[in-house]
Amino acid sequence: MNKFPNYIKPELFETRYKHIKNYLKENNIGALLAYSTPPEHKWGLTGHVSYLSGWANHDRISDVFVVVPAEGEVCMLFAGLPYMRQQIQEVSHIKDLRMVQAVDPNAVAVDTKSKTNISVIKSFAEETLSILKENKISNKKIAVVGTNNMSISIYQHLKENFKENFVIPNIDIVAELRSVKSPEEIKMIKHAAHLGDIGFETLRSQARPGIHGIELVAEMEKSARELGADHAKYWMSSGPPTTWEVCNLDIKPHLRILESGDFINVCSYIVYKGYWSHGMRIGVLNGDIPKYHRDIFNIAKNAQDAGLDIIKPGIQVGKIAKRIRENASQHNWSLMGGRVGHGCGLDYSEKPIPAESNKDLLQENNTIIVHSAFSLPNSGKMFVPLGDQFRVTNNGIEFLMGFPREIVQLGK
Repeated sequence: MNKFPNYIKPELFETRYKHIKNYLKENNIGALLAYSTPPEHKWGLTGHVSYLSGWANHDRISDVFVVVPAEGEVCMLFAGLPYMRQQIQEVSHIKDLRMVQAVDPNAVAVDTKSKTNISVIKSFAEETLSILKENKISNKKIAVVGTNNMSISIYQHLKENFKENFVIPNIDIVAELRSVKSPEEIKMIKHAAHLGDIGFETLRSQARPGIHGIELVAEMEKSARELGADHAKYWMSSGPPTTWEVCNLDIKPHLRILESGDFINVCSYIVYKGYWSHGMRIGVLNGDIPKYHRDIFNIAKNAQDAGLDIIKPGIQVGKIAKRIRENASQHNWSLMGGRVGHGCGLDYSEKPIPAESNKDLLQENNTIIVHSAFSLPNSGKMFVPLGDQFRVTNNGIEFLMGFPREIVQLGK
């Protein structure tokens, strides 16, 4: 078995390009210009370039566009340094790679103001217009997608140069395509989830009294990273077995010294070859599970299960949150924020978003995490003990994580 599997094949990209080119021709658009920030900007939209090129790893440290013309070959425009070309060729089948001027003056990129041979490189907009001219589709509209995380300077650069042909489409065709995963993508996400499970198993085996929480988190992250994770991070919340209100969640280093009997809540953020896994689990360290903690966990789990039970293709995404809220309200609990999770794939958060206001319909092979963030009665303290990543199937869901959905005994 390959220790570092990659199930994404070149022919998958050709299928994606075909869908996009059909969309462009149907709408009389000359080209699609898909933008992404570097993958390290992980809380925003970074996955469009990954989806269209295969360059999803952390070697991508500059602004990148993929140009899909209605006619002609797909091209990648990258603002960076010459060495990046080899890195791209190692992971992407796109042959037409063009280095361009960075819009950001602080970017890791060629200094085009100095008098060197390389200073003649074009801007993003100039190179895009050249591609349209080469394919004899000049003066056509250019649909720009991936603008959620785009800097104002890049946006203005494109708008000023494309003039009346600059278009932000009502529907981001790349986001729509990305929301329904191929079988190969599901394998990638399952592998990322497997790495997340390994981290949770490390939590179970390595948790012990007397160490700082960050020491345990470091062991968990190491276990995923050494198996090829691009990114592995876990937050931790811990506290004595009294009430949940005494526990504090730390995305920053968790410096509290763990004690026997502690209630420990942990969340995973795993990326493998660009694909995300994300989940929450909970346990008790070297002790019995207090009735109070068992009771509040069961309320949370039952509410979450009520939302998961209705999932199937054709159901409005927002009904997941509605069902969870209604179930939790029976115990005088409420939800924080109006949403109970997010789609998860080449971005941490992508379509579909299970917020109660969302009337989009679920589709088979959507991949979603539901992690209901509850507000406890009286105190208002946030409680998010369970995060479930799953695939929407023809008649329900398939959980992608294998670690138990229960309060786990830790350190035994």
